[in-house]
Amino acid sequence: MKAFFAKTFLASAIVLILSTLPLRAAEATFDRTLTVNGQVELTIRTGSGNIHLVHGSDNRIHIFGKVKSGWGGSEQTVREIASNPPIEQTGNIVRIGVRHENYHNISIDYEIEAPAGAFLEAGTGSGNILIDGVGEHAKLSTGSGNIRASGLRGGFTADTGSGDISIAQTGTGDVKAQTGSGNIDLRGIHGGLRAGTGSGNIRLDGSPSASWTLHSGSGNIEVNSDGAGFTLDASCGSGSIHIDREMMAQGNQNRHHVQGKVGGGGPSVHIDTGSGNIRVQ
Repeated sequence: MKAFFAKTFLASAIVLILSTLPLRAAEATFDRTLTVNGQVELTIRTGSGNIHLVHGSDNRIHIFGKVKSGWGGSEQTVREIASNPPIEQTGNIVRIGVRHENYHNISIDYEIEAPAGAFLEAGTGSGNILIDGVGEHAKLSTGSGNIRASGLRGGFTADTGSGDISIAQTGTGDVKAQTGSGNIDLRGIHGGLRAGTGSGNIRLDGSPSASWTLHSGSGNIEVNSDGAGFTLDASCGSGSIHIDREMMAQGNQNRHHVQGKVGGGGPSVHIDTGSGNIRVQ
């Protein structure tokens, strides 16, 4: 009999708890279009959610947002954000989601069309960043998620706590790419470079016009230098080094450490991996 009453009490408690929660996570959307004229400065922030940018008209920014709450979140808050989205405009300075820290248990996904040449800063606490043809001197960051971009103009920075980075550069400019754990794939790099991953592979296509530094705690590193000349210093703790171009060796050489001038020499290129292979083409 005691067991029966205990089970009955437990079932009633579960029903009571569930009755205080929404049957599903709340969700709402918003759609806004802003008019701009000239060089745009665009900042996008979200505490949790994905950011997707594509190039559009030079004189407008179109913003579609999807607001979601987690289980037990406030449906009223979701509706309030959707009806009054966190978008600020002062002339050609546009700031989206910059006060996201006030949203608790809320995520916002953004799909945005913007001018290709906009100065861009985009960040999410947790989510992916996907960019197609937007961003000059871009600064991209996510606490946990992937960063994929094409057509970034000039130099850029990309940082993720955990995730892959895959970016194609247009033009020249210094680049910094860092991931705590994930692969890095960079294409069309023409300028200085610092790229590092705690654990993952690095693949790079480009020509150095300033120094390059590539580091992986554990992973392979492959560099295609487009026939450019540079001065190489490559080392690996465990693995081997393969140089597929003519090189004038300097100092002592072994399978774990190589120094020399490639293609007649030029800017310094330092490559090292704790565990993995290095190949230079």
